[in-house]
Amino acid sequence: MPEMVIIVGVIFIHIALVLYSIFIWKENKHKRATNGVVGFITAAVTFDVAATICMMIGTVEKYFTLHGILGYTALVVMIADAVFIWRHRNRHGTEVPFSDTLNRNSKLGYVLWLIAFGTGEMLAVINHY
Repeated sequence: MPEMVIIVGVIFIHIALVLYSIFIWKENKHKRATNGVVGFITAAVTFDVAATICMMIGTVEKYFTLHGILGYTALVVMIADAVFIWRHRNRHGTEVPFSDTLNRNSKLGYVLWLIAFGTGEMLAVINHY
């Protein structure tokens, strides 16, 4: 059972990677809260949360490893980014551009998320061999 939960988590985290990447591309292209930008960050966070839950259920390791701390931090940052983007959309609609700060913070959150993702991939390879 734990192996299957981990496999589902791995699939979900890879889906989140694709969705976050599309989100960042769309955010940089449009620089406003379009349906695509909001939809992709929302879907990415949803898959990221589901993946994190699966990993926590299926792991036999401690929750507070370097990868775990990076992952939890990156998840919180991306959730906060989604909240700020939704708040921007609710306050200003879809036509008002994002502030430079919001755009920069999205990019920084994405880089942190990629670092957490990369450490997870490295751990999977190291533990496999």
